[in-house]
Amino acid sequence: MNPHQDRPFPGTGRPSIAAPAKRPLPPRPLVAVIALQPLPGSPLHAGSHRAILERALTDARLYAGAGVDALLIENSYDLPYTRPPLPAAAVRLVTRIARELRSLFAGPIGIQLLEAANETALEIAAETDLDFVRVEGYVFAHVGGAGLIQGCAGPLLRLRRNRNAGHIRIFADLKKKHCAHALTADLDIVDELKQAEFFLVDGVIVTGPRTGEAPALRELRRVRRHAHVPVWIGSGITPRNLPRYFKEADGFIVGSAFRTGGDFLGSTDPGRLRAFLAVWNRCRTEQPPAH
Repeated sequence: MNPHQDRPFPGTGRPSIAAPAKRPLPPRPLVAVIALQPLPGSPLHAGSHRAILERALTDARLYAGAGVDALLIENSYDLPYTRPPLPAAAVRLVTRIARELRSLFAGPIGIQLLEAANETALEIAAETDLDFVRVEGYVFAHVGGAGLIQGCAGPLLRLRRNRNAGHIRIFADLKKKHCAHALTADLDIVDELKQAEFFLVDGVIVTGPRTGEAPALRELRRVRRHAHVPVWIGSGITPRNLPRYFKEADGFIVGSAFRTGGDFLGSTDPGRLRAFLAVWNRCRTEQPPAH
């Protein structure tokens, strides 16, 4: 399977609504998470906007030097997460950080804002010339840690059109981690995939049930077998399990594996990054993606 990055429905005859990408993602990209320190308004915020910015830039330089394919900005440390609207000061700071990262990193950059602040993330992406958005709650509804999350596909794609931002790809989590899916208990992950494709998603993301846990291989294979869009893994990839998963997905979002002790809230560890890249480069050499 080799989904084309610029056509959500290759070979089906369904026209794409996505514009050509400004910075096309390579086949099977490695996407490194820029985990933002606690933002203004969050309980753990320490008060220094400059320190948050500098930490993000330091991590970006480290990732760029290591040769990752893309970055993903995420407000990882804003625990506990809250549904939108996010604090205005936090949105302004994320916009500033995104703009700085765009000037620093030449490759694709994405953004996710927890919890389900998808329209805000798209607004920032359009304002700062980013390339993709990771979205939770794209179709149907689920219960997240902050409460009920409604499907956002309709408003989100209308916003993308109104902002003339069709080049910004939408990657949607399926059966979002850290969430209860009793509301859609009659639907499995392939049903959600099909609805997301029907609602014109550009790519989907499969995860384990919690951060740091890899998806079940059987479930991942089912999604990829039925998908007409790229299928990324969004959690739990480590140097140890990467060889098993490498051929099973079209892209990888990695955060915790690069941090001290593999801890989601740890600092970026250059040694762990080097160790991961050594395995990554070996896998890429042994199993180059089909074109």
